[in-house]
Amino acid sequence: QIDYDTMNNIKSFTPVYHKDEDTFFLRPEKPRPATSVDWDGEFWLRVDPESGEVVGLEIEDFETVFLKKHPELASAWKEVKPLCHRKKSHSYEETTWEAFLRIILEFLQTFLRKNPQQASFGAILAH
Repeated sequence: QIDYDTMNNIKSFTPVYHKDEDTFFLRPEKPRPATSVDWDGEFWLRVDPESGEVVGLEIEDFETVFLKKHPELASAWKEVKPLCHRKKSHSYEETTWEAFLRIILEFLQTFLRKNPQQASFGAILAH
């Protein structure tokens, strides 16, 4: 069962973008075992199989498909993409990432509410 109360974990995850594979990840700093839950082909929610805690996110075809389907995220991505492969060294970069992660979190919470068909674990989305 997915513990939807742990969605806020996303705000502390590290964003990683693999340009060659066009795949975007949100990962905890320290890797954790997880099961991938396919959410209607849109993304993979990574969930701890023991606790149900959300421990990551993976979005394939991020720029070529996902952002075109969800343009509300595209402009925010445009701001943070240049920062993807650098160590966060300036408070501006830190603030930019935090804002992007909040936008992603809000998007996911709304998306999950509107698309509960994947909640096959019997969880009710209360957010």
